[in-house]
Amino acid sequence: MKNILSGIVVKAVGGVFTVMADGKKYTCFSPKKFRYQDGDVLVGDTVKFEDLHKGKGVVTEILPRKNRLHRPEIANVDVCFLVLASEPSPDLYLADKVLINCFQEHIEPIVLVNKCDLQNNAFDLVYENYSKIAKVIAVSAMDDSVQKLKEFIDGKVVCFAGQSAVGKTSILNALLPELKGQVGGLSAKTGRGTHTTRHSSLHKVYGGFVVDTCGFSLCDLNGIRSDELRLYLDDFVNIAHDCKFTSCTHTVEPDCAVKRAVESGGLCKGRYDRYVEEYNALKEAEKRQY
Repeated sequence: MKNILSGIVVKAVGGVFTVMADGKKYTCFSPKKFRYQDGDVLVGDTVKFEDLHKGKGVVTEILPRKNRLHRPEIANVDVCFLVLASEPSPDLYLADKVLINCFQEHIEPIVLVNKCDLQNNAFDLVYENYSKIAKVIAVSAMDDSVQKLKEFIDGKVVCFAGQSAVGKTSILNALLPELKGQVGGLSAKTGRGTHTTRHSSLHKVYGGFVVDTCGFSLCDLNGIRSDELRLYLDDFVNIAHDCKFTSCTHTVEPDCAVKRAVESGGLCKGRYDRYVEEYNALKEAEKRQY
């Protein structure tokens, strides 16, 4: 008789998954039907698996997900810590897309500005862009400021997201020193981050779970049309009811409340300019598609 258990995927490397069930970790494999379709097993998934022997098993079912982040690829997330830093300089185009993915999947984003022990204007830049749609918190892995993050973790699944070398693993190490994750830095040649976290992994901490993730420099918007993009920018949505047209895209239409807010300083111009750029890119992609 088969022994079927259920647990949460805490690590994924290729087609091999570490599943935690009843306080014990199992090394599980997944059938090809999972690995070669959109139903691939992800860190954060709750799965059913057959317990074979000596801590090994095979995944038999992926239970329904409440959401999925695409960069990083994580399932069933409650909170996303989007980490930016003074070094490397914040990639706001990338940050915009991660935040859109969060709102698309009903995940609470919290923007962390790491390395605030360094003297720079990174926090002011990030605050100007995102304070209207998310909490923006200054932290440094070098002091106790990361302890303020505990309140967002309790009872939740929290993931870190951001470029390489912004300090995601350093923050996690400060929260949970026993992990001793490998910490990288900037490439001397390119000034960009070096990838030190190779695989996403989920850790039980402070009454919840925290996911350490690989750094990334590219992020696509999945399943969003150009005329829908505005709906995932809450700071735009809060103003758009005063636009002349209910379907206003805030680009070429007259009497646009969003454009007026940008001109008056009520909305960040840099954020608006990036929106227009992404809107035009989606429009162009749609033309090529048809």
